[in-house]
Amino acid sequence: MLNKYKSKMIKQCIITLMLTSVCLQVFSQQTNHNVLRLNVSEAKEYAVQHNKNVWNAGLSVSEAQKKTWEAISAGLPQINASINYQNMMGFKMEFAGMSIGMVPTSNFQAQVTQLLFSASYWVGIKMSKIGEEMNEIAWQQAELDVKHQTQSAYYTILVAQENKEILEQNLKNLETIAKTTEGLVNAGVAEQTDVDQIKVQILTMANIIKSIERNIELAYNLLRFQLGVDADTEIVLTQTLEDGCIPCQSSELLLKYIDLNDNYNMQLIEEQINLANMQIGLEKAAALPNVSAVYSYTYKIAKSTFDMSPNHVIGLQANIPLFASGQRYVRTKQAKINLEKAKNDHDLLTENLLLQEKQLRFNLNSAVEALEQQKEAMDVAQRVFESIARKYQYGTASSLDVTTANTSLLQAQSNYVNAMMDVLTAQTELEKLLNTI
Repeated sequence: MLNKYKSKMIKQCIITLMLTSVCLQVFSQQTNHNVLRLNVSEAKEYAVQHNKNVWNAGLSVSEAQKKTWEAISAGLPQINASINYQNMMGFKMEFAGMSIGMVPTSNFQAQVTQLLFSASYWVGIKMSKIGEEMNEIAWQQAELDVKHQTQSAYYTILVAQENKEILEQNLKNLETIAKTTEGLVNAGVAEQTDVDQIKVQILTMANIIKSIERNIELAYNLLRFQLGVDADTEIVLTQTLEDGCIPCQSSELLLKYIDLNDNYNMQLIEEQINLANMQIGLEKAAALPNVSAVYSYTYKIAKSTFDMSPNHVIGLQANIPLFASGQRYVRTKQAKINLEKAKNDHDLLTENLLLQEKQLRFNLNSAVEALEQQKEAMDVAQRVFESIARKYQYGTASSLDVTTANTSLLQAQSNYVNAMMDVLTAQTELEKLLNTI
């Protein structure tokens, strides 16, 4: 119990810190132009603290805590007060041959009610606590989703930038060849057609680079959305693909195995099973009596002619369910059916997670192998292009040979970049499943 209390206090503090952080961020954005310099880990942590979806999930936890207190307070003393005034409008009561005028009356009454026994009350508190725990799990799931989406956006930018750098280097090579060819044309060794063919390649390459630049900006905007910052915030990625060995990171990840108890979806299913069990108990508790103690105090501001009611009254009140035409029995059966469904969902999720882990491991292994193959193919295509470019300069290769080699190099480079993205995607997906992201 002490550990649970500490955990809840820590989470409440986190919510408060998140609110403070958001307020400070808004103030900072209004006064300064933000520049964020983040590596992958820093980006994920920043997103957890500022993403609106995570913030809403934290607010849901706070709301669930208030609902638990609401359920508890229903069993604590309840005090109500009322005041009334009655005027008989000159009415006279005939009694034993006498005519008695009814004077106006006014009373102030305070009543205290204390629940003494209610099985439904205690079951309801337990269900509220389960609801609170489910909201906390949903909060953790929201954090995991945001980390996953932030890392995916970060890696998308890195891969796109890597692709842009490769194409820019390729463009420089083509421009160098074009200048050399123009010199050959001026010397009467080559034809203008050769220059034109290479310039077409240059224009095509330039258009591809511009398209990649637009995709990079789109990826930056997606990252801004996950980080919870405005569109004017400048983001500088301090990590590059060369900072770590992708195959090495993948190999380390493949050594880890799933722990179903750490999976948030599994935790939610288990809480749903607990909730279904509590629902059965709630339906059974509906057949038990509720007992309350009542104390009432009446201050008589204006008394009637015949006042026979006491100022202080104390008593017990019991509500005893006797017969409900089978409603409680049917509701209990429905609750048991829901429990059985929750258990089946638990088994289905277990099978799905194990199959998903197997598939993601296969995907990551295949992606790493494909990356190594595409890297070798790109190196070969680069050597072929450089060899043909040298031959072209000495007049032993045609411009068609150059453009063909350049097209092959572009395809190999594109395949390599796509393979790199496949590895990072498979790695991120497996990290999310293993809850290590």
